[in-house]
Amino acid sequence: MPTPSSQPDDELVALGTRLRDARETIGFTQSEVSGAIGIPRTSVLAIEAGKRNVTTAELKKFARLYRRSIEWLLGEAEPDLSSNVALFRATDALSPRDREQVLRFAEFLASGRPPEDSGAS
Repeated sequence: MPTPSSQPDDELVALGTRLRDARETIGFTQSEVSGAIGIPRTSVLAIEAGKRNVTTAELKKFARLYRRSIEWLLGEAEPDLSSNVALFRATDALSPRDREQVLRFAEFLASGRPPEDSGAS
């Protein structure tokens, strides 16, 4: 009969390392994090050491507190939003009418067919 491994789970260790790095980056202590998240400091210590599972609710709180995506905390690739940000910045100074035309053109490109005429000419 197999015995439970005393070795920490690699994914938990990686998550703990990312959480510790994020905490240190913003300059928080484990006590400050425990107060903000609502868990004991010993739990923060165990999570950062990869010795305790993290609930979904806790993961969301960590992500919000550290201003990191859940994907980053889990070691997954974050979606590349740079082109979306560039598009937003490029249209930010446009008038509402011009933004509407940009939106209609984007919809046209996405659909492969001409946009419906909204009567604005």
